[in-house]
Amino acid sequence: MPLTVEKLLDRPDLKLSQVAGSPEACRSAVTWALISELPDPSPYIDGGELVLTTGSRLAPGFAERREYVRRLAQAGAVALGFGVSSFYPDVPEDLVAAAEETGLPLLSVPHDTGFAAISRVVADFISDERQKELTYAVAAQRDLTRASLSSYAARAIVERLAKALRGWTVLLDVDGAVRAGAPAGRMHVPRIRIELPRLRERGTSSSLSMTVAGEAVVLLPLTVRGRIRGFLAIGRSTPLTSAEQSIVTTAVSLLCADLHSAWGVLDSERRQRLAVFKAAVEGDIRLAASIGHALGTDLPEGDLRVAILGVPSGHELELLEHAEGDYGLRNVCALVAEWERGRVVVLMPPAEGDTRTLEALLRRIPLARGAVSDPTPAKDLPEAWRQVRSVFNSAPGTAGRLTSAGDVATAGLMRHLDTDEARGWASALLAPLTDKKNNSKVDLRHTLRTFLAHNGQSDASASALGIHRHTLRYRMGKVVEALGREIDDPTTRAELWIALQLDDQL
Repeated sequence: MPLTVEKLLDRPDLKLSQVAGSPEACRSAVTWALISELPDPSPYIDGGELVLTTGSRLAPGFAERREYVRRLAQAGAVALGFGVSSFYPDVPEDLVAAAEETGLPLLSVPHDTGFAAISRVVADFISDERQKELTYAVAAQRDLTRASLSSYAARAIVERLAKALRGWTVLLDVDGAVRAGAPAGRMHVPRIRIELPRLRERGTSSSLSMTVAGEAVVLLPLTVRGRIRGFLAIGRSTPLTSAEQSIVTTAVSLLCADLHSAWGVLDSERRQRLAVFKAAVEGDIRLAASIGHALGTDLPEGDLRVAILGVPSGHELELLEHAEGDYGLRNVCALVAEWERGRVVVLMPPAEGDTRTLEALLRRIPLARGAVSDPTPAKDLPEAWRQVRSVFNSAPGTAGRLTSAGDVATAGLMRHLDTDEARGWASALLAPLTDKKNNSKVDLRHTLRTFLAHNGQSDASASALGIHRHTLRYRMGKVVEALGREIDDPTTRAELWIALQLDDQL
């Protein structure tokens, strides 16, 4: 708690009394006690000072003393302490009137108190507060260091940083997708993402301060090997103190260290798991088991469920990390891999509550959905995989919902069209969307699939993609340009949807 004028008045040893100013004004924090007999000490005031004077060099007259008080208030002084003496046995009435008019608290300081006593009280309090801040900062930094040793260090660091600062924190990846953060911070992510390009332009050693919904927000880059690999956003209602800034510096260093050490190792592990998964769903279980044994990635044995989980743009990494760290999936030795950005696949042995584990995972990530197969022998995994992908891609689904492929009639038209000729037609029709000649960094194919899955509704499609509807309109214009066909035509939409289903099964 800061030292205020009110607290100084409450100290019986100082014997101070208030002769002007409102009680509210006395709640201002005191940063220093400035003893000055200058006619105008305002140039030496930084803000928050209690100015102490005996009035020996004050110009006489109400106008002059009103100007004296006005300059003090304008410079940022929180109060004026007037030392009574044989020369001024009482605080001058014109000074009291000037303080009342300006709103600056005016205190009467008894002769036997002395300005030195007040200065010592203020200095001791500031020293004690700084020592407390230092102790707190050291304890918080120690806590953050312990958090950096946990399995999912980044999430633990961010959570403990928020607790230490009594605010909210959000960890974003290099593309602005949420990796970790409390709900209080997630609601501000769209606003924060707007500032990311500006922060990138400033370079790897800059930070950005802004005000979001009345809160002070600091946005910091996380730099690894000279490149920005993520961002940390911190927000609360009051600015950070110097001690709290040191806590943030420690957290940023630990997050960068975690990114540096985990970048190569985790990426390698993910590629290994994906290699095992691909061999399994292609029907070569022996090869999948051999790859897994060589790479130290276990392939579940016996009958298996295969599942695919997906999220819209902006939540891809969050889904992957939650799936990789889910206790229930790890408990049944499930194989988790990233099939493509925003799509996570799971191979898991059937167990009690296995689908509920997947449903609980989906509910933790905004707009996540999924599809899962019935338990199937390992040799039948290719068919189960095709069926699960068909179910997942056939409808947008409901956020948090896990669709069972066994409960959906997926045979129908798609099974009759499952021929080499039909798949060749689908591949040729969609090829312009991935043609490098378009020079587009946007996944036009994913944009088209989402648009068709939402029945061409712009608002719903834009929301699922995490973009503005004007951006969606621009992207769909690129799709029309690439395909040379009008998307508004129902026949064209039907053909493109069927082509996407067929091509996804390749």
